[in-house]
Amino acid sequence: MEIAVSSSSGRARILYLIVKSFHRFITVVLVSVAITSCTKITPPAPERTTLDSTLTLPGSELIVPIYHSVQELEDMANEKLGADKIIEAKLAISEKDDSLFLSISRFEPLKLEYDGDHGITYTLPVQIVGFIDSKVIGIKIKNKEAVRARVTITLFSDLYLDDNWNLVTKTELKEIKWVEEPKVKIAGIKFNLKPPIQKALEKNKQKIVDKLDASAKDMIKIRQSIEKLWRDIQKPIRINKKIVPVWLKADATDIDGRLFSRSKDTLMIAARLNATLYTVLDSTLVTGKPGPLPQLKRKVNEEPGLTVYAMVTLPFSTLNRVVSQVTDTMEFKFKGHSVHIQSSEVYGTKEGLAIRISLRGDVKADVFLRGTIGFDSLEKKVIIENFGFDLNSEQSLLSAADWFAHDEIIDRLKPYLSIPLDKLFDAIPAMINKGIEKGQLGKKIDIHFDAFQLNIYQYLITTNDIQIIASVKGRANVELQKGLFEKNKKSVAKM
Repeated sequence: MEIAVSSSSGRARILYLIVKSFHRFITVVLVSVAITSCTKITPPAPERTTLDSTLTLPGSELIVPIYHSVQELEDMANEKLGADKIIEAKLAISEKDDSLFLSISRFEPLKLEYDGDHGITYTLPVQIVGFIDSKVIGIKIKNKEAVRARVTITLFSDLYLDDNWNLVTKTELKEIKWVEEPKVKIAGIKFNLKPPIQKALEKNKQKIVDKLDASAKDMIKIRQSIEKLWRDIQKPIRINKKIVPVWLKADATDIDGRLFSRSKDTLMIAARLNATLYTVLDSTLVTGKPGPLPQLKRKVNEEPGLTVYAMVTLPFSTLNRVVSQVTDTMEFKFKGHSVHIQSSEVYGTKEGLAIRISLRGDVKADVFLRGTIGFDSLEKKVIIENFGFDLNSEQSLLSAADWFAHDEIIDRLKPYLSIPLDKLFDAIPAMINKGIEKGQLGKKIDIHFDAFQLNIYQYLITTNDIQIIASVKGRANVELQKGLFEKNKKSVAKM
């Protein structure tokens, strides 16, 4: 196409329009260059997981010792028996209707000897006081001074727990040993009272046995101890107070136990508690009363210890609220450039975790980092392994901002992306100690664990949360303090 220009003024007009158009073109180019120098990049985001599921938590097993000092049981038995009469009896001592009225009571403290397994031997010193009714030449007479004798009665009790967690004793009389034989002379007549008194003791031995069995049942409140353990061990324990409050909660499902062989100075009941342990972030969920104490099943045959599985559920909403408090104040300086994090988000992917960080400053971008769940056995915490920039984000940053120091951002973020588990499992001994019966003994029993093995049993990343089941196994080391066996003496017993 040809355009005819008829005058010089027309040619000038056309030249002016050409220059103006070129100026506009140059302005657009310069603006584009300026925008490019602000380095705006938009790498694709890692795909979010759509998984919506819940891990199945295995049951935990806690074998908890409950102690009773034999010496203190002996003291309580003597207090219970007191100096009162154990039995009273009337018996014939001749064919002439002569009678002896007996009163039997304790004159020295009862002694207990525990065999360390299921048996207790009682040594019961008793005194016998009696008065004789006799007839001489048809006249009824009585001795002015009481007939006195002393014997030591030895009894043995088998111990066991009944279905309702009560301590039951099955006692039998083993021996009667004379310490002081009975001697009496009335109206010049000598009476041999040892055979009839021996017979009276044999005849009334069940009364003595029943008295001791009743005392033993009242002294050792096994059911009371077990009920306290059952209730208290299900009370939540707060294991974290900073930033996010966290409670450890145990829901007991069953309990059984038996008398456990230990030592001759300690009566021990091993109670095995089956429970599920989990963490709770909402204080309104830590209420609720435990169910009634189940009946005894007598299945325990292991030493005190534990095999525990605890569920830690961390919602992304909670995690992001905490992470944002840290990342939203982060600022970085790189070779004269300045970048800060405007916002961040952690979410789940099919491969693990992704973290979006929105950068502002000399780089304007939403970039993504990836990682997988790992465990630091030395620090006892869950960490993010293989933590680094997503490949698309890495390449975009390299091409648009080669001055951007990727490692510095990774190093600054990593410390805030871990979950310590030490407090979680440190709380378990406290939970057990809180549940152990101290009652009348008023003693402090501390439980520690040897060979403490803590691991990640299983984990799951869903669209809403991170679920982690941590496992721990330990052998109990029980410390008995405040003179449980001897006054002002501290004893440490290895289980």
